[in-house]
Amino acid sequence: MTTHSFKVALIAAMTVTACLLLTTPAAMADKGAYKLQGAWVAKVIGFPGQWSYVLAADPSGRHAAGHGSIDIGFNPAVFGCAFGETNADSPILINLRMTGPNTAVAYSVWYAFSTASPDSTEIVFIGEVRTETRFVAPGKSESTHYFSFYLPSQDHDPADGFPDEGETPACSAPVALYTLDTRLPAP
Repeated sequence: MTTHSFKVALIAAMTVTACLLLTTPAAMADKGAYKLQGAWVAKVIGFPGQWSYVLAADPSGRHAAGHGSIDIGFNPAVFGCAFGETNADSPILINLRMTGPNTAVAYSVWYAFSTASPDSTEIVFIGEVRTETRFVAPGKSESTHYFSFYLPSQDHDPADGFPDEGETPACSAPVALYTLDTRLPAP
């Protein structure tokens, strides 16, 4: 091996080593670091239900707001709640906050509309969900959801769209619902 080819091989080896040393800390930083971001699908366990949502995080990744939809119907009548017929649901609005390295809590709200007419915007009930989430792997979480339902008349202050503080739910789910949530993989 000539001196020139030795120098070329040495420079190539040093370049590869430098690249590995520079990228390893970034890769290690993401390993086990759970952030509230991305597009997710929540599949209910033992009950017909599914919703999807997109989260936009603050720069820390520890607080996020989101928007979603109910993909497979959700009817509070299965919990014994009678509100009347509904034909549509509004989008789900969600706010999340990390509470530990792999845990988070969330608050969600959505509205169900009357079947009185196809264009009806009369709210039949306000759905509210308190959620506890545990991340079990990158892009995977398990969540426990506690559902409460309020009448539109339980929003007095000045009709901000949320049940007033201190209002007792018109109906609550007697049991928690559990979901397996999966983040849409990056292309």
